[in-house]
Amino acid sequence: MTKHGIWLLWLLCLPAWGQGWQLQTGEAGILLWTRAHPPGAFVALRLEMNVAAPPSALLAVLRDTSRHQEWLPHSLEVRVLAKPAPDEDLVYTRLSAPWPVQERELITHSRLLRNADCSLQLTVWAVPDALPPHPGRVRIQASEGRWEALPQLNGTTLVRLETYTNPGDSLPSWIINPIATEAALDSFRAIRRLMEAMPPQPCACALQHPAGKWQSCQVIP
Repeated sequence: MTKHGIWLLWLLCLPAWGQGWQLQTGEAGILLWTRAHPPGAFVALRLEMNVAAPPSALLAVLRDTSRHQEWLPHSLEVRVLAKPAPDEDLVYTRLSAPWPVQERELITHSRLLRNADCSLQLTVWAVPDALPPHPGRVRIQASEGRWEALPQLNGTTLVRLETYTNPGDSLPSWIINPIATEAALDSFRAIRRLMEAMPPQPCACALQHPAGKWQSCQVIP
């Protein structure tokens, strides 16, 4: 499977914050940790970066399915299947894979939480039985995760991702784990670039400043 395809498998998903993380690399303002996720052999990933953009920019990038290949170049298809609630989405993702590995497909349910301080939390989990499997593709069964976008006092946003996905036990973990780590860094760089290029939007939330006062935030929808 291509490195960007593996990234997509875990990008949309991630487990609750926990212990036992080992820092693997820190470059260009991006930190990446891994930890074991027994009983499977694939590692969980955790990433952090600061972005000169509001939290809403992250949501806009992740939800713009028409531009998914800008940060997921080897994704073949990303489409919204349904909206069970105003801040919930059911999403189908199809991933390319080099021969003879079969294409992967992932169906996720996401739920967005908007907080008064402008922060966002997007929780995502796999719902593999939402549609019948497509012939010739491997349906991802296990995937869960969470994004966080936290506004900082200096005007930037701290973006966090913690994720785990099992792309299929037939794939060797000693190949997949290093590819997933490299692809995660590549995609975080692309997401930061897209977030910072997004025009600001008006909003009606509150943002705390060093003086301890709260005022209207003008950049988050």
